[in-house]
Amino acid sequence: MSNTFKIALLWTISLSLFIVSASIADDQKKLRHPSYSLLGYNPPADSPLNPNFIIAQEAKMAHGALWNGGYISERLVGLDVGDATGDRSNDLVYASLNNVYLARRVGDGLEQLANFNVPPSLRILSIDFFDINGNGVNEILVSCQKNGAGASSYILAYEPGQKTLKIVSEFVPWYLRVYGPSGQKKLAVQKSGTTTSVAYSGDVLSASVSQEGKVVTSGRLPLPFGVNLYNFNIGRIGPQGQDFIAAVTFPDEHLKLFSGPSRDEIVGESPDEYCGTINYINMTTSPENGRDLEYLPSRILFADIDSDGANEVIVAKNKQGGIPFMKNLRAFNGGIIEGMKFANLSLTPFFSSANLLPGPAVDYQLADLDNNGTKDLVVGVVIAPGSGMMETGRSVIVSYSNLYSRDTQSPAPTQEAKKVPKK
Repeated sequence: MSNTFKIALLWTISLSLFIVSASIADDQKKLRHPSYSLLGYNPPADSPLNPNFIIAQEAKMAHGALWNGGYISERLVGLDVGDATGDRSNDLVYASLNNVYLARRVGDGLEQLANFNVPPSLRILSIDFFDINGNGVNEILVSCQKNGAGASSYILAYEPGQKTLKIVSEFVPWYLRVYGPSGQKKLAVQKSGTTTSVAYSGDVLSASVSQEGKVVTSGRLPLPFGVNLYNFNIGRIGPQGQDFIAAVTFPDEHLKLFSGPSRDEIVGESPDEYCGTINYINMTTSPENGRDLEYLPSRILFADIDSDGANEVIVAKNKQGGIPFMKNLRAFNGGIIEGMKFANLSLTPFFSSANLLPGPAVDYQLADLDNNGTKDLVVGVVIAPGSGMMETGRSVIVSYSNLYSRDTQSPAPTQEAKKVPKK
């Protein structure tokens, strides 16, 4: 074989490999999210995005923070972050089916401050911080359903001297829930169903709590048809600060955005399913659709996660498993958190948590959990729901820290962290 032929052959092979590589590269570019062109494969370490909270998987940052508070041997139903002790630092409240825990992040762990157990005849549906008297210290709203009956809720307050959660009001005949953007919470209530085949009765009402701990209603909230106490939020989102109602209604579980109280005024809808959980109100007697469980969606959060001065919609996108045609049985294999902007007449996801959570996200808040001056996205995750009398479930609370801060170091712990006891 002549040298000229060898050179020509090698040149032909090299050209072919170059064409194939270019074709593969073009295909990869087509599959890449647009953020890749902005961030690149190895963006600088001081990028404003946390590596655990980006859309483009290829955009790998040098460092970041994903904290977890250790496994909890119970099935979580909700959480909230705020000041419950009056020391102007944030605390964490979280609840399982029958227990309420007040804790604080200290270093890499959770220090438990107090706990409260509801009677075994009750089942907790949701948990919220709410400042009932405007003194800057949050009370705890524990929304409960009584077995085979209706609402029987609690309002609790932290007692610093005794380090306990004292009862402000008990056996409240309302379901309780807060709504509104972060930092602007308002209270809404709704009655439980008057029969065992409906979950709710009457309208969703605006409410307050008197000094004696009594719920006082003050009028109907103007909500679209089909919206109940647990599947909506109201507030301003977007750069223009427009008022919207966001809702996730069962069974389609699409995220819908309304500009007013009528279904005719829907301005945006996502085709994907959001906020699915296994939390429910038990109706005991099946209605016409054959479903005797009213599933409760996870929180629809309005908050400014990218510090642009405008609120976004933050929701869970939980991956549903199980058997879809079983109306009273559902399961989830995992979940992510998505943030959406409302732009060009549509709800558009602009970020998502990079890794699939080990179970569905049941609740979440954007707040400074570690009290270092930056916002954290705190998420309650149910790893195993539990079943029967012998298994209570398994959960974990995680926090995406330093979301939009160049300072990736948390302050040194002031004392040794005490882990939350495992049941």
